[in-house]
Amino acid sequence: MTIGQLEWQHQFLVYGLLLALFCIAIGWWIGHRERVRLSRLVDAKFRTLASLAQNKPLEEKLTDICTLIEGQISDAMCSVMLVDPVKGVLNAAGTLSLPKAFTDALQGLPIADGAGGCGTAAYRRVPVVVEDMTKDARFDSYAKLIEDYKLRACWSYPVMSPTHKNVIGTFAVYFTKPRKPCLRELDLIQRSRDLVALVIDQHNDRIQRERSEQHNRSLFSYNPEAVFTLDRDGNFMSLNRAGSDLIGYEELEVLGQHYELVIPEFDRARTKNHFEVALSGKPQRYEIKIYDRSGKLHDLDVTNMPIVINGEITGVHGIAKDVTSARRNESQLALLERSVESSTNGLIICEANKSNFPIIYVNPAFKEITGFLDDEEIIGRNCRFLQGPDTDPATVQKIRDGLSTRSEVRVTILNYRKDGTPFWNDLIISPVRDSGEKVTHFIGLQSDITERVEREEQLKFLAKHDVLTRLPNRNALEERLAECLEEASADDEGLIAVLFIDLDGFKPINDSLGHAVGDRILDETAQRLLGQMGSNDLLARFGGDEFVAVVCTTHDRDAVSELAGSLLDQFHQPYRFNELEVSLSATIGIADNSTLFTNPLELIQRADVAMYEAKRRGGSSYHWYSADLDAGMQHQIELRTQLQEAIQAEQFELFYQPIVDVNGQPRAVEALVRWRHPEKGYISPGEFIPLAEATGQIIAIADWVFRQACSDAETLLGTGLETISINFSPLQFYRDDFIENVNDILTEFAIQPGQLTIEITENVFMRDSNNMIALLHKLRELGLGISIDDFGTGFASLSYLNQLPVDGLKIDQSFIHNVDSTRRNSAITRGVLAIASELDIRTVAEGVETEAERAYVLEHGCDLMQGYLFCHPQPLAEVLDWIKKQQAQS
Repeated sequence: MTIGQLEWQHQFLVYGLLLALFCIAIGWWIGHRERVRLSRLVDAKFRTLASLAQNKPLEEKLTDICTLIEGQISDAMCSVMLVDPVKGVLNAAGTLSLPKAFTDALQGLPIADGAGGCGTAAYRRVPVVVEDMTKDARFDSYAKLIEDYKLRACWSYPVMSPTHKNVIGTFAVYFTKPRKPCLRELDLIQRSRDLVALVIDQHNDRIQRERSEQHNRSLFSYNPEAVFTLDRDGNFMSLNRAGSDLIGYEELEVLGQHYELVIPEFDRARTKNHFEVALSGKPQRYEIKIYDRSGKLHDLDVTNMPIVINGEITGVHGIAKDVTSARRNESQLALLERSVESSTNGLIICEANKSNFPIIYVNPAFKEITGFLDDEEIIGRNCRFLQGPDTDPATVQKIRDGLSTRSEVRVTILNYRKDGTPFWNDLIISPVRDSGEKVTHFIGLQSDITERVEREEQLKFLAKHDVLTRLPNRNALEERLAECLEEASADDEGLIAVLFIDLDGFKPINDSLGHAVGDRILDETAQRLLGQMGSNDLLARFGGDEFVAVVCTTHDRDAVSELAGSLLDQFHQPYRFNELEVSLSATIGIADNSTLFTNPLELIQRADVAMYEAKRRGGSSYHWYSADLDAGMQHQIELRTQLQEAIQAEQFELFYQPIVDVNGQPRAVEALVRWRHPEKGYISPGEFIPLAEATGQIIAIADWVFRQACSDAETLLGTGLETISINFSPLQFYRDDFIENVNDILTEFAIQPGQLTIEITENVFMRDSNNMIALLHKLRELGLGISIDDFGTGFASLSYLNQLPVDGLKIDQSFIHNVDSTRRNSAITRGVLAIASELDIRTVAEGVETEAERAYVLEHGCDLMQGYLFCHPQPLAEVLDWIKKQQAQS
């Protein structure tokens, strides 16, 4: 039976039952779906809360929240964006279903009104719910992006910080179809947004807390000072790297150890007192000493502060600075200050960056030197107040230049004391720079060198003047003569005359009446002659009883002759000394530049020749030089020219003659110069040496000999010789740079003390003997031995022997010749050997040519010998062979 066959009442009942069953099914299905949704919601919330409780990355937590929403709202696609507070933009931080390319395109979204939904929501701080983004002008800038990913609806909510109430991000839900949220969805989204705010705020708090902890840890770990913490019992709870480096213990080694581990006994009570005060809540700062692990003592500047946790003091925090260097520097500074205050040199400090460079400090020595004793007279002033009318402007300018360029300057300046008296000041001004190399001050160190300057001026005067007469000496004469001749060369008519003046019979008077009378005669003679000279003419003492005048103020030979007559007239008046009356005359030789000459000294030599001609004719007169006075003058001129060429071409050779001991073994050699003329062969030293001495060319030759001998020294001394003897000319001693040149050559060839011996003749003492003796002492200081050559033939041998720094004497060969058979020679030789023995001076016999002479000098105590009996002078290679053979025979 079908339903249609039933009565209508029964049909209605059946249809009612079927409808009821259908409604029940529909209700069950709806209820089941809601239960499933609620179950999913509970599960999603549980997972979300679980993720919050776990230490997951922020992105994962935000993604879990997005999963919650997408699981409860159909077709929803969520995103969470975070605010970049520095750049003021939004960046996607958590998504689930949105395409990655879409979220990448939204990175750096501006926070601005009209910048899509999220940018506007963050800017206005209100939700922006858009049913269809294609119809909202705020999404016009993102139309292509929306179209590409087929998005329509966007619900954006600002995420506010629960703590600070500022916008920290946005929470947005996207749909592919236009739609609005229902009340349930709005509630779910708002609750989820609040959860997002909690997550983000929690994350930010954790980041801030971690940064704070790292900051504090950095302050502890990387603090350059020692940082430590102690518990209430004084045991170490922590120690940073700087503290470990300071005490030499690693942190683990000291944890739980008492601080007295590093405190010396004498500082423990004081340290304990400060520790207990810090435990009472009062910060402490004090200095103590500690030992490091190696036992080294350090000075520490310690700061202690109480550690307060929940209102309770649980320990002490400490910072210790190593001030060992600072305390040592302070001690040194105090010492420096005391040294400056007690220094005998004046010290002055000026401001470098203020106008006028004002003085800010002077020490007591400055006040004593200058006479300005009150600080008010000095402080704030410029140093120029010490200058006066005779202060050299060039020196002042040099100081100003140094101050301007911020560089060191050293000058000798004439300053004036408070009472107006001048004094010479050796001044050094140095810039003082700060750590940035900026000049902040100038420090000046001054010494009163008045006595030294006056002494130097006196020495400078004496270098060009005769000690007795105060007249210019030979050096000054030669310089002035050269100047006059150079000036005259520009004037064809310029006449330069040289007058050589010699006192007749002075030596007998000097010997009989004594040197005191002789000196007074020479001094008065100088004054008489000087009174007749022109203002631009020169009168010099040439040596002994000889004077030379250079006349350059006249063009007339007759006027020169008249001057010579006036000079001779000065001797008509006798010399009177108390009851003593002495009469003298003089003879004058005159030469001028009217005839050809090659060297200024030739004029002096010619005048000397003319003077001897005047003496030959009876003396007490003057005579002009003429070419026929010296028949050999032409030869001398030619030889002198050739000698000059030889000097320039270095045509000289060094021969060496051995000096042997009593056994005939070589102990030294003497360097002897030889001139090998390219055409004439070897020229006798007896011919060219006297000429070179007379012309001054001997200086260049002697310099060459000294340098060559020093060059050969290493080879010669390598054979076992003790020393090399080198002859010096007396003329070398009159050169201003004599000692300096000798020292330079010795340094160049690394000559050691005792390796060279200088031989000089007694003639070197004929003029200015005191200065010569001083020069010999300087040579000794350079490590050179000194030997007197040709002893016994010169001037005042015995009178000066006890004053000389002499190592040896060479007995002249004129006394050695036939010494065994000539009574006079043997007597002199024995006397010299006896004197030398008493004075402990080594002796050398020159010119030993026979066995008899050798035996005689050895019998009477001679130390060394030299002569043809042993070896002739030979070139270096040959003398080396001779030495080798002699040594082989020993």
